[in-house]
Amino acid sequence: MKNLAKNLLLLLALALPAMALAQPQSCKVKFSGSKPTIIDFARAYCSQSESGSFNRDALAAFAKGNHKKGNVECVVDKKNGYLRYTAPVDMTINYIEMCYWTCDNKNECIFAVNLVDTSMDFDESNLTFYRYNAKTRVMKLIKPPFDRQPQPIDLVNKSKAAGSIVNMVQGARNEDSNRFQPCYELPRTGKDITCRISDRKAIPREAQRKVILKWNGSGFNME
Repeated sequence: MKNLAKNLLLLLALALPAMALAQPQSCKVKFSGSKPTIIDFARAYCSQSESGSFNRDALAAFAKGNHKKGNVECVVDKKNGYLRYTAPVDMTINYIEMCYWTCDNKNECIFAVNLVDTSMDFDESNLTFYRYNAKTRVMKLIKPPFDRQPQPIDLVNKSKAAGSIVNMVQGARNEDSNRFQPCYELPRTGKDITCRISDRKAIPREAQRKVILKWNGSGFNME
């Protein structure tokens, strides 16, 4: 039965929305005015998805502005360059959030898309980044611009966690480690990304810690 449960969890992970599995390699950003807004970045990204997909539903919701009805909620914050769309997917509640940062060189922006799937007992975060070039008006898929990728053990407060908890997190492998992975949160205000453990019940609350990914003008440094 234990192996069956693991296999079911693996199948659920493989059944993530298509948008989480196949990201466009590049997107042409069309806009009016002197520079693109968060809506322009979202349109460039979401319009490459198939009609009826979660991405396209999100784009249609962003066009309507802020609204909430039942389990569907849309946040459009153009001033702070932040979007979030929450809606049911196969009887669970998923959400997608987007934001961007203007790089210090003034010629580039970093655009981020964070899809969080809640279909399992934990929140699985799929975070994607694009680097936009103001001269070409094209944004290209890039690796996470982190000086160091957060690991499960980084989300453990070692000063308050028992040794058995530290060993459990460090020793987890394959699908068993999924609940200890980082779940990212994009900033609506400020510039820093935060992440926390995907399964808030996996270890005692006092043994958990949030990790800050601090914006450095072109990427992020983990604190």
